Amino acid sequence: MAEITCFFSPQSGYAYLGHERLRTIARERGARIVWRPVDILKVFAEGGSTAPAKQSPQRNAYRKKDVTRWAALRGIPINVNPAHWPTDTLPACRMIAAALADGIDAGDFIGACLGAVWAENLQISELPTLIALADAVGLDGAALAAKAAGPEAQALVEKNTADAVAAGVFGSPSYIVDGELYFGQDRLDFVAAALDAGK
Repeated sequence: MAEITCFFSPQSGYAYLGHERLRTIARERGARIVWRPVDILKVFAEGGSTAPAKQSPQRNAYRKKDVTRWAALRGIPINVNPAHWPTDTLPACRMIAAALADGIDAGDFIGACLGAVWAENLQISELPTLIALADAVGLDGAALAAKAAGPEAQALVEKNTADAVAAGVFGSPSYIVDGELYFGQDRLDFVAAALDAGK
């Protein structure tokens, strides 16, 4: 089975915009998505990137217009001034990692975390919010929260982050197909083409 490795931050606006499109591409081609939540601040630092919230007023003004255009194209809601962005993403990363470590397909939960930031103005650094989001997509939020507090989930996020840096990742979302890196949800057509070429 073909694979798409997706390195991402659960507060990434562009990961939010591309989430369902990525899942559709994978489903239509019978590919598996390997979700890899990362400590995005470390990825930015190692890759020489400036966090979006710290970019110039000009770039942030353009980003807000850009995400508005993409949200309209994708047919999804967007709040260009989310109440809880940027935020501490490690609690969400560890919850997602805990689900993945248990062999759970975390796609719905990841989508819920992204939507919580960019459509619902929820704070994903808070455990009760994460538990409620997990419960809402049919997972056992309390059990995942307990597992997320342990060393396995933390180590998995740290490994994902190190692997992302080693692979040349410098932002979220980043996709890898057959060793080739594609940065940004606006490169998803190239991801689809790479999967098609590999058939």
